[in-house]
Amino acid sequence: MAQIRQEALKKQKSETQKSTEGFVDIGNLAQWTCSSEKSGFPIRLVRDDNIDTYWQSDGSQPHTIHIKFVKRVSIKYVSMYLQYTLDESYTPSTLRISAGTGFQDLEIVTTVQVEEPTGWVHVPVGDFGRNGLLDVHLIQIKILANHQSGKDSHVRLIKIYAPEIEQPAIAVDEIPYTSLQFISRNQLR
Repeated sequence: MAQIRQEALKKQKSETQKSTEGFVDIGNLAQWTCSSEKSGFPIRLVRDDNIDTYWQSDGSQPHTIHIKFVKRVSIKYVSMYLQYTLDESYTPSTLRISAGTGFQDLEIVTTVQVEEPTGWVHVPVGDFGRNGLLDVHLIQIKILANHQSGKDSHVRLIKIYAPEIEQPAIAVDEIPYTSLQFISRNQLR
């Protein structure tokens, strides 16, 4: 059983790497909040890179997850790891993703139906923005329904993918000093 699970994880990992190649997860740059959470299953578990842990909502639907960035970011995918075989009625079936600069101007980007997902669900939100990227400060993931009419939801992982940008290296001698004091001391004696 453990070997079958490891093989499935390897396959899903390689599929995820292919679809997100050239993109980097920027979820660590955001503040994560949710509408509710069951004690012992906090929202921070969707960021721990462990598919055996999960966030569990607590209360009536819809359940929401808010991802707030300090500055505007350009994103391509919102990816969620869902596991129907383990979570059954706790697995989301209808997701609505909204985006904006704050809560006051959230606009619906897309609504997605997923059927018994096992693994990564990549939602290409960049297709709804300019130049294939969606510029946002705030992302809202709203779980509208679960499989088998379940009440609470399990979400194992969430990643927010943005294009990987290479930063040019700046040599120390290329830094433009503007004050006389810096200019006079920029060389070794």
